[in-house]
Amino acid sequence: MKLPNQRHKFFLKIADKLRMPYDPSPLRRDEVLCFLSQRPALSHEEWHLRFAPDIPLDFVRWFRDMSSQYFEYDLSAALPDDRLIEDLGMYDATFSDVDMDILEDYEARYGPKIPDDAQTRITTFGQFLETLWLYAKQTHVV
Repeated sequence: MKLPNQRHKFFLKIADKLRMPYDPSPLRRDEVLCFLSQRPALSHEEWHLRFAPDIPLDFVRWFRDMSSQYFEYDLSAALPDDRLIEDLGMYDATFSDVDMDILEDYEARYGPKIPDDAQTRITTFGQFLETLWLYAKQTHVV
């Protein structure tokens, strides 16, 4: 008899084979959720104090909320050094346009567009936040 975890993996493999090409991989999503579940969730206030004291709390809150919304899973345990692709599953555990969704929300709320060359240098969760903040504060909208 298969153990519950083995059955779970079996069904994830089936779902992964049946998914549309641009849909998130259930297997990869499960890996990311397992990775994140090994850490305590941090409130916006805790995260702000520990990792981004020079960025306004409202901006940190917006960034973490929008990231969780568009990744479609809870990123409250994500840390600044987490790599967007390798650790947090961007593009394979999420829809392939997750970054564009976050950037569109950012542009609608704060105004500036992030240059393509700046976007390509972003590899971690913390770099993503810092880059967005850098351009937001330059426009004096925040």
